[in-house]
Amino acid sequence: MIIVIVLLVVGLIILANAVRQQEAETFHKLFDLLLIGLNAPLFFVGVLLVFQYNELRDFVDLQVDSPTAVGIFLQATAVWGVIVCFRSTRHSLERFLPLDPHSPVHTLALVLSGYFAGFTILQVAGGLENLAENLTEVSVGAFLVQQLGFVALAVLGVGFRMRRDLAHVLRRLGLEVLNGRQIIESIGWIILLILLQTLGGIAWQITNPEDAALVESISQTLYRDFGFWHWLALAIGAGVGEEILFRGALQPVFGIWFTSLLFAIVHVQYGLLTPATLVLFLLSVILGVIRRRHNTTMSILVHFGYDFVLGMFALLATSL
Repeated sequence: MIIVIVLLVVGLIILANAVRQQEAETFHKLFDLLLIGLNAPLFFVGVLLVFQYNELRDFVDLQVDSPTAVGIFLQATAVWGVIVCFRSTRHSLERFLPLDPHSPVHTLALVLSGYFAGFTILQVAGGLENLAENLTEVSVGAFLVQQLGFVALAVLGVGFRMRRDLAHVLRRLGLEVLNGRQIIESIGWIILLILLQTLGGIAWQITNPEDAALVESISQTLYRDFGFWHWLALAIGAGVGEEILFRGALQPVFGIWFTSLLFAIVHVQYGLLTPATLVLFLLSVILGVIRRRHNTTMSILVHFGYDFVLGMFALLATSL
């Protein structure tokens, strides 16, 4: 099933870039109709899960822990996918986001972002306690594969070998060589982000020590038995993969604020609407400002340094 979804997403990205190269308005309208058509059966499945789950199991072997929650998620994401396929909606969003309402690539990015956000929110719908019970230790290999997937999505999304050659792809993603001044400035940003993380942790301990302790236990489960090389690989993977996708590919389309909201939602291990999520949102905004003022390479370095230093702190804490 996962392979089918990946192939579908890759196929849609390639098709969106191909349509983008066509000047005929008919192709753009047909692509919008295609996306609407793909969302319609998803909405119907969501309705069946909410109202006809037991009857549905008589025909299909389904094992869904919370069919109502999953059904509502499918309906909500399908509705989002249909709404943003209307050009009038994209023109309205254009007032707040730097997207091109006529671009099929930007339309697809809006649709997929809704799916991405909805899927991650679904994982914490049962609360932090339920999340803690179902989490397992992070597999560094699987994590790096995921980050490579992020890079592949970003590179394909901006039209590599379709609308842009390698040099133009790197320029579009903001991947440039850093100078000495930028490297030194990056160290200052890393220190600032760590201070912000520390202050957020202290505030959470004061305001809600129970949830803070629960998230700490979740982190211990996720990163159990992590050593130096694990943290190094994790920091490199997150810095490169997440920054190229979020800051490099998505931010020029969605802007800093919407991109930062997506970035915060992705980190579901911290729950929703928690001080940790707010800190992550602010960290993402800062990384977005770095990307806009300098380039994505600098945001990669800052993200890597921030994750790696926190990992070393966690490693030091377990060895004491």
